[in-house]
Amino acid sequence: HPGHPSGEHGAMERRLRVGILGAARNVPFSVLEPIRNNADLAGKIDVMGIASLEQKDAETAAKGWGIAKAYKNFEELLQDPSIDGVYNVLPREVRASWTVRALMAGKHVLSETPLGVNAAEALLAQRAAEDAGRVLVEGTHPKCHPVTKRVREMIMQGKVGCLEHIDLNLPVGHGLDGKMICSRAGAMMSLGCHGVAIVRALAGEEPRVISATAQPSKENPEVDITMSCNLRMPGGAAAHIGCSVALDSKESPSVFTITGAGGCIRVKEWFTGKGRSSNEIALEQFDESGERFIERIDNPQVRDTFYFMLMTFITEIRDQERRQEVGMPWSYGQTKGPADAVLNMATIDAVYKAAGMKPRSSSTPLPEPYNRIGHSKL
Repeated sequence: HPGHPSGEHGAMERRLRVGILGAARNVPFSVLEPIRNNADLAGKIDVMGIASLEQKDAETAAKGWGIAKAYKNFEELLQDPSIDGVYNVLPREVRASWTVRALMAGKHVLSETPLGVNAAEALLAQRAAEDAGRVLVEGTHPKCHPVTKRVREMIMQGKVGCLEHIDLNLPVGHGLDGKMICSRAGAMMSLGCHGVAIVRALAGEEPRVISATAQPSKENPEVDITMSCNLRMPGGAAAHIGCSVALDSKESPSVFTITGAGGCIRVKEWFTGKGRSSNEIALEQFDESGERFIERIDNPQVRDTFYFMLMTFITEIRDQERRQEVGMPWSYGQTKGPADAVLNMATIDAVYKAAGMKPRSSSTPLPEPYNRIGHSKL
């Protein structure tokens, strides 16, 4: 495949050749559309093929979505030497297992969020990435968007004074899986995984869970239809995350509000589903003038959260390759690596416990030696 200029390095880098594990409904808008709509991204990545549990599903997806090859099964894709990395959009229950298998096959992995169903699975996936010397990135796409990064920058600049409170509400439309799948997975696993990641990114600290309340599903009491949790940062700031997979929330946009001693930041329709985001940040300062400012991020509409997620994954790989230190915990620069996903899942496990629910248990064993803590090669 033709290369592309790598800018400051002046060399020609070939495109990252990616296979997709799973024919999930979000593949067109989370992978294919950002590539088709952005020439710079298209110059950095090739989607080579797709594999699904059933070959006929992969063939249908490949034909319908314009993907070159449908593999017979997951193993065939992972054994293809022309594939550099995979995007794992398989169901949560089997996701970590196939992420580990992909890493063991020498592939870089971009995993759908969450990385696994609990912190133990995420930790084992991290160990597999380190052992394999491959990049593992959890695709928490809202964190990659310039609006999220700018809000964090504004907090750091003291625009709201000393940070006091972060409030984040995520409706079912935020989820990628569709309303029916979200309702089976539950609010925390479908939406709260993003909520916790966003709060941690904005605060720049690791929160402690103070309390949580869940509304269980009538059909399955182990599934949370809504989850409301309160967190506390080591520096004193508090946070509230509310998420719902109730169908009556489907038209609501994601909203977050950051309050400090000296002001307030609001991003009203920050995320409206399928990667679309507001580029407008409202800042109100509580000084004598009580000034209000509207800041707009200069970002084309075609550059949605998935564009930035894919760019982050590719750049992480290329940066680590240039430094010749691939997959090590200290090698990550564009992201915080899989260690960040482990901390995110540990917080989610703690939210379940605080709400009187059991953290999700593993149902699919990971391949040896990653089938239990302490049995990795490290």
